[in-house]
Amino acid sequence: MKKSNAVYFFGIIIAVIFILVYTFADTSANDSYLEKLTKFRAEKDRFFQSSEESPFEDKKKFTKLTYFAPDQAYRIKATVEPIRDTAKLKLRMTGGEEESFVRYGYASFKLKDQEHKVLLLLKMGEDGEEDGLFLPFTDETNGFETYGGGRYLDLELDKNNELMIDFNFAYNPFCAYNHNYTCPVPPKENHIGIKINAGEKDYPRDDS
Repeated sequence: MKKSNAVYFFGIIIAVIFILVYTFADTSANDSYLEKLTKFRAEKDRFFQSSEESPFEDKKKFTKLTYFAPDQAYRIKATVEPIRDTAKLKLRMTGGEEESFVRYGYASFKLKDQEHKVLLLLKMGEDGEEDGLFLPFTDETNGFETYGGGRYLDLELDKNNELMIDFNFAYNPFCAYNHNYTCPVPPKENHIGIKINAGEKDYPRDDS
């Protein structure tokens, strides 16, 4: 039976949100960006190895996640154009069904000397309140270095309503590790036509 619950698109972030908060809230001069990113990734491995929310049914089979080397060239300031049309977007799920999402706006940014524009969706908490932004995307690494179904980012607008897109934090959905999960398929308009050599790489899935 497919597992399709309200937290699929948060990846591991629902269970370890405190890690993400700590990662960006700790502004100590002794903690470099690289140290924070390394710590964040180590905590994700511990989550997969020990948490009851881990997508790995047999946690002994889990080794560790693999990533591209950190590269701050993939940490980009984007401009955001809100969408006034509140009509919901239906995204196809990996299990074949559809699910509705709230469109927030478009983020525009420049990467590798090219202009890109992607659709941002609203994350909704269990209480029905807005809980940040969700960016499901595909790029030219999918099916090669990274999971074929695309990757996700959880994002937050800063106090000036500006958006930092950091692809070093791009992560795989749970269905990349376990076929019993069903996850949103990134919309076609969120295909970035270059290689995003940042963030999480593909994990060899054991469906046996």
